[in-house]
Amino acid sequence: DFNCEGSGVERQVLQSNPVLESFGNARTIRNDNSSRFGKFIEMSFEAKRTGRGTLLGASIYFYLLEKVRLVSVNPGERNYHIFYEVLSPSGMELEDRKRYMLTSSFGRGSTPSSVRDFRMTSMSGTFDRRDGVDDSDTYRELRMAMDICFSFDEQDGIFSVVSALLHASNLRFVSDERQSSGSEGCAIYNLDGTSGAVASLLGVTLEALETSLTASAIEARGERLIKKLSIAKAEKALEALTKATYGALFTYIVMRINKSIEVRRDSISRGIDEVKSIATIGVLDIFGFESFEKNSFEQLCINYCNEALQQQFNRFVFKSEQAEYEREG
Repeated sequence: DFNCEGSGVERQVLQSNPVLESFGNARTIRNDNSSRFGKFIEMSFEAKRTGRGTLLGASIYFYLLEKVRLVSVNPGERNYHIFYEVLSPSGMELEDRKRYMLTSSFGRGSTPSSVRDFRMTSMSGTFDRRDGVDDSDTYRELRMAMDICFSFDEQDGIFSVVSALLHASNLRFVSDERQSSGSEGCAIYNLDGTSGAVASLLGVTLEALETSLTASAIEARGERLIKKLSIAKAEKALEALTKATYGALFTYIVMRINKSIEVRRDSISRGIDEVKSIATIGVLDIFGFESFEKNSFEQLCINYCNEALQQQFNRFVFKSEQAEYEREG
């Protein structure tokens, strides 16, 4: 029986869940709200002689974020919820949509963009959830939860990155006419305005974006050589950038949540007679063993982790049972 009434920490811990679900969960073949990352949360309580305790804080650790989902989604599944939430009809306000270039003419028009307008949210042909949950409702829950742990500037940066990734999924590459005959170099097709939107939302120049995606640098003996990439290799570079950017964003979100819910020294009682110890409870949440028609390397790691955890559980249970039998003679 834990006395957490009025605890700001408890509210922050609870409100971290909608944030992690939006950025870390997705619809799969078997589950409309499947967590696509492993999570271990450790909660610390101030245990007292009265038998009641006060939540002091918590720490969240995550691993195996399924980044391949960002560039490849199986039929009948969706990408991460956040991309559908920002594009939901009754979610983001029109002013915010224009700010993040999620309307016609990249923010200059007033017609909202939809999930069908971006490859990231349309590649599987699946746009909704079977459990009846509306993405507009979860978007509003997300914003209320983020108001507790994130400042306006932090939220603005997060949604700028999310919008940039949506636009980046529409980037196209064409042969670079500036290259000599027989060269396989390519360039970003920038006549439709997509590349400009991506660069603006990420806060980089268009030249820097194009160089990072269409060229590779080789250093040898103090010399730095720039080699232009083919269209196929540039597309792989875009996939790598998308996965790395979203992975960094998710890491930042978890770090920021941990900062707001960490155990603070001033929250621990000083009374030696009253405080018995600091008790902790750990909860592990990991996606289950799954086998699809096409399995990624990340799915292999997930399945291996599940098997290892199951073996660890079995060894612990059997060892405990054996110890009990020995005590009973």
